Amino acid sequence: MATTAYPTPICLSCATPSSSFLPPSNFKPTKHVKPFLLYSASGSRLSDSAIKRKRRRTRQRSRAGKVSCSSSHGSETITACGWNEYAVSSDVPVLVEFWTSWCGPCVMVRRIIEEISQDYDDERVRFYKIDADEYPQIATSYGVEQIPTVLLFKDGDKVESMTGTLPKSVYVKAIEKYLC
Repeated sequence: MATTAYPTPICLSCATPSSSFLPPSNFKPTKHVKPFLLYSASGSRLSDSAIKRKRRRTRQRSRAGKVSCSSSHGSETITACGWNEYAVSSDVPVLVEFWTSWCGPCVMVRRIIEEISQDYDDERVRFYKIDADEYPQIATSYGVEQIPTVLLFKDGDKVESMTGTLPKSVYVKAIEKYLC
């Protein structure tokens, strides 16, 4: 059985094939291209059972919440270009987390927000995150001086601001307060 290199890319967090990618029509695998999932660090080919174990371990890690798949629920990253469209012009309440890559408490808040997002569908509340280092103009315009800060918007207006690492119940109470 001939194995082609990367027939479809796999999600790096859950090791499942991605159906949204089509390789270019002129793509021809060469003997120099090796799918990373099929080969060990020493370069020898893994057995089929070893590949299944590797995929199973990766899936279990993703379920533990340490790695999130792009097709899973959670807060979506937005940029300054999409700010008005997604955060301000939304017809449902929007929870936005202001974070930075170097902020340890931001990771804790992100996990809490991702837990909460599992309980609400996009019809009721939307969850976004924005990097305050990359887009300081948005952070400044909404009075974000410390991170992590979570803002809740309803009908385009900022109705709630929560700064620091807070318990899940605080965020849930704020959301429930402004749900229709």
